[in-house]
Amino acid sequence: MKGVWDGLDKERVSRGVVLAYMSDEYLEALEHVNNAQSAEELASAREIVKDLMSLWREECPEYAFMVDCLYLFSEKIEQSFLAEGSSD
Repeated sequence: MKGVWDGLDKERVSRGVVLAYMSDEYLEALEHVNNAQSAEELASAREIVKDLMSLWREECPEYAFMVDCLYLFSEKIEQSFLAEGSSD
């Protein structure tokens, strides 16, 4: 059975996670996504994440995957807002 870490560069991933969690900008973007109470607030938060994605792709491209993960997380939050809206 293949494990979740098989084939991944664990050292790179761990450095990316540490960099993200030590970055005020990353944590602020995460906070905006987590605290969004509406689709509109989430849209604003996702713009912050997009700006951060551009910055990290320029400044530290080897760890930009962490911001990409945050964007994917925001997509899941958006789906939950859409599902809530359709069930009203």
